[in-house]
Amino acid sequence: MPPPIPDMMLDTRTLVIALVGICLLLSAASFLAWRVHRHITALAYWAGGALVGACGLALIALYGVWPAALVVPLANALVASTYVLNWFGVRSFAGRPIPWRSGLAVLAAMTAGNMWFVVIENDVTARILIASTGFCGLLLLAALELWRMEPADRLRRAQRVTAMVFLLHALFVAGRAVLTAWSEPVSSILVPDPVQSASFLESILAITAWGFGFLSMTSERLQADLDRIATIDPLTGALNRRAFMSHAERELLRAQRSGAPLTLLLLDLDRFKRVNDTFGHLAGDALLRRFSEIVSARLRRTDLFGRYGGEEFCLLLPDTDQIGAAALAEALRRDVAARPLDFQGQEIAATVSIGIAACHGGEPLDAALAAADRALYRAKHNGRNQVIAAGAAG
Repeated sequence: MPPPIPDMMLDTRTLVIALVGICLLLSAASFLAWRVHRHITALAYWAGGALVGACGLALIALYGVWPAALVVPLANALVASTYVLNWFGVRSFAGRPIPWRSGLAVLAAMTAGNMWFVVIENDVTARILIASTGFCGLLLLAALELWRMEPADRLRRAQRVTAMVFLLHALFVAGRAVLTAWSEPVSSILVPDPVQSASFLESILAITAWGFGFLSMTSERLQADLDRIATIDPLTGALNRRAFMSHAERELLRAQRSGAPLTLLLLDLDRFKRVNDTFGHLAGDALLRRFSEIVSARLRRTDLFGRYGGEEFCLLLPDTDQIGAAALAEALRRDVAARPLDFQGQEIAATVSIGIAACHGGEPLDAALAAADRALYRAKHNGRNQVIAAGAAG
C-alpha cells in the first residue's frame, strides 16, 4: 500500500502541474515552428525534450499514488531526457553532430543510479544528488555549445542570453544539491520544504526562459537567412550588386573621414561565353563558384567582394593603396590561371583580367568604378590575363 498523501503536499503538486503545462506549451510552440521551418531541426529536439519533460513531471505528481519503484526511475529518466534533448538541439543548431552514445550513456547511468536508490536502498537524497549531477553536466555542455558558436552579430545576443539561462539554472541545481545533502534527510521531493519548493519555482522560471531563448534564437536565425538571401549572390556566395554598392558607399565615407586609402578592383573572367558555349551553362556556373572560392581565400575580413554582373566581380580593399591592390590582383591572376576547373572529367582553363582604381576623397564611387572599368577594358584589349591600374601607361 502506498503511503497516504498528506494534504500539505498539494501545493507542491500544483507547482509540478504548472511545470507540466509550461512544458506542453513550449513543446507545442517548438513543434509548430519546426513544422513551418523543417530545416531548423533543433526545434524538433527542443519540442521532443519539452514533451518528455512534461510526461516525466506528470509522473512525479503521481509519486505516492503509484509504486515508487515504477514512478521514480521512469520519471527521472524522462526529465533527464529533456536536458539531453536540449543539448542535442543546441548541437544541431550549431551544425555539429549529435552525440547519441554520450547522451544515452548519461541517461543509462542516471536511471541505473535512481533504480538502485529506490529498489535496493530507498534514499531520496542520493537520488537528488544523482539527478543534480547529471542535470548540471548537461546544462553546462549546452551553455558551452552556445557560447562557442560564432554566428553573425545579430545572433550572438539571443544565444548568449540562453547560455546564461542554462548556466544560472545549473548553479541553482548545484546549490539545491548542496543544501539537500547538508539538511535533514528528505522523505519526498513533494514535501513542501523551502528547498524543494524553491527548486520547482526556479524550474518554472528556467524552462520559461530557455523556451523564449530557443524561439528567439530561431527567429534571429530566420531573419539572418532572409538578410542573406537579400544580400548574397546564391551562385557564388559573393555580395550581390545592390549589397556591394551599399556597403561600398559606407566604406567610401569612412575612408573620406579618416583619410585612409581605399582601392577598387574590377575582375572579369576572360572568354567566359566560350566556356558556356563549349561546355554548357553548368560548367560556367561551376567556374564562377571556383573563381569566387579562389578570390575569397585571399581576402581579409574587411574586404568587400561582390558579383557586379555575369562574370564580372568587384573587390573593394579598405586601408589599401594601389601598390598593395596591384600585388593582390597579380596574386589572384596567377591563382586563377594555375587552377583549371575539373568538370565532368574535362579540364577547363580560365584566366582573369583586372582593372584597378583608387577611390579619391570627395569623389563618388561611380568615378572609381568608371576608372576601374577603363583599366579593365585596356587589360582586355591588350590580350587579357592582365592587371592594369587606372592612370598607368600602356
